[in-house]
Amino acid sequence: MRTSLLYGWGQTLLFFGGNAAALRAFQQVVAEDPTRHEAWTVIGFLQAQYGAISEAIPAFDKALALRPHDVALCFNAAFVLQKAGEHERAIPLLRRTIELDAKMDRAFYGLGLSLAHLGRYEEAIVQLREAARLQPFNPYAGYQLAAALFKLGRREELHREYERVKQFDPKVCALMRADFGIQDPEFTR
Repeated sequence: MRTSLLYGWGQTLLFFGGNAAALRAFQQVVAEDPTRHEAWTVIGFLQAQYGAISEAIPAFDKALALRPHDVALCFNAAFVLQKAGEHERAIPLLRRTIELDAKMDRAFYGLGLSLAHLGRYEEAIVQLREAARLQPFNPYAGYQLAAALFKLGRREELHREYERVKQFDPKVCALMRADFGIQDPEFTR
């Protein structure tokens, strides 16, 4: 009962922006009941928000140990790792997310981003193509796919991706032209 009240108090503090006090409340919750995965998750997010990734990761690990098949938890933990530049550590979580939900385009996109950040462009292309297949009107998947193709010098595929994205997002296509040197007679005057 006490941990439920304390958890509720932590949620209230979060709602009103008292993140530091909320963190202490959630830490007290897990000190009294270490099986509260949702408290571990909030601790992980708050630690990451404060830039304390070395403290956030164990909190996510504890939450994941309690809920290993929680798709949102896997994905969100990977997202926090990516934001911290911890791409090697994010990759296994993104792969697990995909195993749990093979239709989550954001997981394929995130995996493609992490692989590209590590210079693993061939692998990134596979993941980004799947993200674009699952969510065909996501211009960011198209842009990142084009970036990986550009890095590998695969100009013909790059132009095909540009033409695909051009059908629905002119702003991202303008970036693609500028960043990848794409010549489009339609925009050259």
